[in-house]
Amino acid sequence: MGIDLRHYESGNYEAADHISKRGNPYARKILFKMIGTMDSVAKLPNHPNHIVDYYEKKKQSSQSKGTKKIAIAAVSRLIRTIYHLVMHNQTYDYQKASLGR
Repeated sequence: MGIDLRHYESGNYEAADHISKRGNPYARKILFKMIGTMDSVAKLPNHPNHIVDYYEKKKQSSQSKGTKKIAIAAVSRLIRTIYHLVMHNQTYDYQKASLGR
């Protein structure tokens, strides 16, 4: 999908990690924008979401990381959640997702 980190290391040199550019760039953009949309919707009453909870917690706790890196981490969590729901034929339940942390 292209949201995994590329790591380069040679001798004493260690490059900063970047997301890989493999995969579909349109899918990557859609997933990235979904995090922003989910963040907006989660602020409405009765729309809690554990992925947005994770995103907000990381944004507040980290001064050095940009929000893009945090959003990519949230995209990764979103993909894992969707995969689990599809593989187990379940619907999303905030209470169950919150217990699974």
